[in-house]
Parts: sequence; C-alpha cells; structure tokens
Amino acid sequence: MIKIAKLTRLIVQLLLLFVFVISCAPAANMRSDLSSSIQLKKLDINGKERTYFLHLPHAYRSEAKLPLVIVLHGGGKGNGHTPGKYLGFTALADMKGFVVVYPNGIDDHWNDGRGVTYRGASDNSVDDVGFISQLIDKLIKVYKVDSHKVYVTGISNGGIMTLRLGCEISSKLAAIAPIAANIPKNIMNACKPDAPLPILLMDGTDDHVVPYNGGYVHFLWRKMGEVVSTKETILFWVRHNHCNVTAKEKELPDIDLTDGSRVTVTTYANPKNRCNVILYTIHGGGHTLPGSNIPDRPLLLGKKNKDINGAEVIWQFFQETIQ
Repeated sequence: MIKIAKLTRLIVQLLLLFVFVISCAPAANMRSDLSSSIQLKKLDINGKERTYFLHLPHAYRSEAKLPLVIVLHGGGKGNGHTPGKYLGFTALADMKGFVVVYPNGIDDHWNDGRGVTYRGASDNSVDDVGFISQLIDKLIKVYKVDSHKVYVTGISNGGIMTLRLGCEISSKLAAIAPIAANIPKNIMNACKPDAPLPILLMDGTDDHVVPYNGGYVHFLWRKMGEVVSTKETILFWVRHNHCNVTAKEKELPDIDLTDGSRVTVTTYANPKNRCNVILYTIHGGGHTLPGSNIPDRPLLLGKKNKDINGAEVIWQFFQETIQ
C-alpha cells in the first residue's frame, strides 16, 4: 500500500508539472514578454538562498522612485521566469514605467496558508511571507522603488499567496490583485491586516481548481487544502476596509462572443481613503487570466475570457489607488 501511495503521488506530481508547463508555455508564434534585460538575483533569508527575476523598465533611473509590481507564479508553473512570458507585465512595465519582479517559490510553490501543497506535504517550514517582506525592503534600498507604491499580484497558488501577504504585511503594500484565488480556510480567522488595503480580485465562476464557491482546491482527484468562497473573500476585505456594503455592479461589453464568458465588475467603495474592494467575476471563466498569453486549454483550465486584458486592468487599478 505504501508503494502504491508513493507511485500515485509521483504520477500526480508529473501530471501537474506536465499540465502547468504546457498550459503556460507561450505558443511558438507568440512574442515572448521577457526582454533581455531581465536579471536573476539572489537574496539570503535566514541562511536560505532565495531567488527572483528583476526587470527594470526603459524609464528606470537610479534617482527615480518608480512603482514596484511583484508578480507571483502559480504552483508547479516552473518558476518566476514563467509569468513574465504569459501574464504580460514585463512589456507593460516598459510601457507604463514600473519595476516588475518575479520571485521564485521553493520547489515552484508558495506557502500560501492552505497547509497542503500539490506534493501532499506541509509547507509550514517555508517562510515565504518573510521572503517577500525582505525582498520589498531590498528593492526599496537598492533600486529606490517608491515605498508607497508597492503592489502584489499573482495567479492560482501565487494569487492565494498574494492574499496571505495582504493578511500579514498589508502596511508594506499599496494594493493587491489576486487572480483565480480565495483566502485559505486555515488562515481566515487569523487574517488580521494591520492597515487598510485596496484589493481587486479576479475569479472565474467555472474555475475547477480553485472553486469560486469555496471548498477544496482540486487537481484531478487530488485535494490540496481548502479555501473560502469568492463572496466570503470579498466580504472580508469589505469589512476590513470599511467600504460601503452597497455595491455598484457593471456588466462589461461582451466583445468576444466566441470565448463562452462575460465579465461583471462589482465595486465596494470607500470614498474616504480609496481602499476600494473590486471583484471581476468572469462568468463561465476558468483557471486563467483574461486576455493573457496563456494558451487556451479549456479541457484543463476552463475557458479564458478575451473581453478584457487582465494585466492592464490590474495596473490601472493599482494606479487608481495612489493617494
């Protein structure tokens, strides 16, 4: 029985790696979003070497305080190098003038608070919150990024990690934008941000990996920890940010009639401090980012919405949070 269990675990890991690699690799004729200026950097965290990829935009000057966007990869998606290829933030950084960083998780995974990873093992020994916190400090010191304009986004495991960072180091962040993610059930009650934090959440109603209505994160037959629902996640931040409980809802134009999805934007406003909570509901959408370069894998990830460009929407949201 032990050998069978180990074999099953190995098969699951290989399938996960295969699925995420083929789902995230750019198509052969697709322009890579990574420029030659991207750099691999290292950082010592309590005696453990951590790494990250750094891209300085064309507008970067050592004396200029530019915004910083930290982009967290999903679980098993290779490493931080991968999001630069498919999410669209590297090219956007050059166009809009911000520094973008792609940190690497240990074994391509983040300790996001679920307690169980795709490997079936506890992740509690890895201090990813400490890593990102110290990374922010270093980038402020070395590259002079604006400490008041530090933003975090991420997809899947990286999106859930983004939410955990919001729980634990909110005073260092200007806003967060998790994608295909909800708050882990394990840390819901312990989530006590030390500052208001604007948040944009982008979830698909037909996401079968991170369920929109809450429950176990799934891949095939494997359960990988529980998350609360999208509604519970949003209401948590509405209460924390003291937003108006009456939301404004807007249905966006269904530009692409072939993608099998549409987008509704729900905004809970706080006019006093701009700490708004915004939900982009992708009706019919799967485990992916709208308008990104992630290849369409509807059987594996669900449908990808093409009415909006997710990276551009997120950057615009970050810009609107500037006090």
